[in-house]
Amino acid sequence: MRRWLDRSLRRRPQLLHGFIGGTLGACGDAIAQTIERRRPGAAALGAFFSGLVYPRVYAVLDARWPGTTARAVCSKTAADIALLGTVGNSFSIGCRLRIGGEQLPEVLVALRDTMPAVLLNELRVWLPYNLLAFRLVPTPVRPATTSLVTLCWQVYISWTAHHHQARVA
Repeated sequence: MRRWLDRSLRRRPQLLHGFIGGTLGACGDAIAQTIERRRPGAAALGAFFSGLVYPRVYAVLDARWPGTTARAVCSKTAADIALLGTVGNSFSIGCRLRIGGEQLPEVLVALRDTMPAVLLNELRVWLPYNLLAFRLVPTPVRPATTSLVTLCWQVYISWTAHHHQARVA
């Protein structure tokens, strides 16, 4: 298993991370939601973020602030939270609501209502994770470890999106 994982990380990292993220995204949504029709959408979001977004964002951050010095780690952490905490979470919640049948005006209201709390929780979860990950986790493995944290985060995001839906209904 270890050899297969190492070989996959070298040969097709985006495919591997996409698979891991898709699987964990689907599991996270399944934990939070029991309605079957949302699982494929959660899997697609997980694959999109873990296969494309996280590896590219991390590559840009590592290129912009190379190394594991305190300054580099703090800069990468702040940039990651600023970008993925705002745009990434808004996109994820918005997509989940659209998949669930909400129209754009309702999605915008939900984002206005939920994003302040989401951003506070972003700081509680992703700030410590990013500080540790940018300092200790090797770059090729980081998308996979991020996917594990993302599993828990996607349960929260899915619950947040659909809890707002239930309150409005």
